[in-house]
Amino acid sequence: MLTASPDQRKQLRSITKQLSRHEMTQWEKVLAPLDRNMSILEIGCGRGGKTDFLYAQGFTDILGVEKNEYQVTECCKRGLRVVTLEEFDTEHSSDQFDFLILSHIVEHFDFIGLVEFIDGYLKHLKPGGLLLIATPMLHPHFWLDLDHQKPYYPQGIKNFYSGKDEQVGFTSKYKLKLKDIRFRKSPLRIKNDRNLLLKKNDLPMLLFNMISAVAFKCSFSMVGYKTGWIGLYKLQDDRS
Repeated sequence: MLTASPDQRKQLRSITKQLSRHEMTQWEKVLAPLDRNMSILEIGCGRGGKTDFLYAQGFTDILGVEKNEYQVTECCKRGLRVVTLEEFDTEHSSDQFDFLILSHIVEHFDFIGLVEFIDGYLKHLKPGGLLLIATPMLHPHFWLDLDHQKPYYPQGIKNFYSGKDEQVGFTSKYKLKLKDIRFRKSPLRIKNDRNLLLKKNDLPMLLFNMISAVAFKCSFSMVGYKTGWIGLYKLQDDRS
């Protein structure tokens, strides 16, 4: 039979996912030299997955802000410090932090909306503080998420927040300097396939994806391609 059983499908996808992991190892490299006692604001923390990761990396002072009230409640049940947007505006309106984190957030905004969003939170970043942006690049599966607005690249962020206007019509009043950058890579993977979507005669495609993930892992991600980036920026003291 060329159609995978539910158990086969679950197992093959689980193995493929495990072998494909690459992004968080890049996070570890970016975070390695940072002070574990810095105050962190994680913007759009969702279910708290990255928050858990930050605690596991030794960071201790983390506040998350999330618009989904259900996810805020669930995070708080697990003992995480997470507030709603309204609670942040009322209880933390004057707070400043050493480190802001935007993980898989910026791609959900158009340009004007993104500028307003980032600048609205940069006022909570101490001069000399750090901003981490993690976001996908344009790749074959980028548009599978219906909420994605557009991909952003480190060069564009750098130009807009560098204080130089030769590449853009206007720039932010905040100045950011790129301090470190790492790229997420992924194995070649088939997703837009009739058999996979219908779950009929899908075993060959599932096996292909798993074998591709094995090659990705064994080649230390050489047999793969860039699908995202993690950039670390420093807020310059000379804000205009």
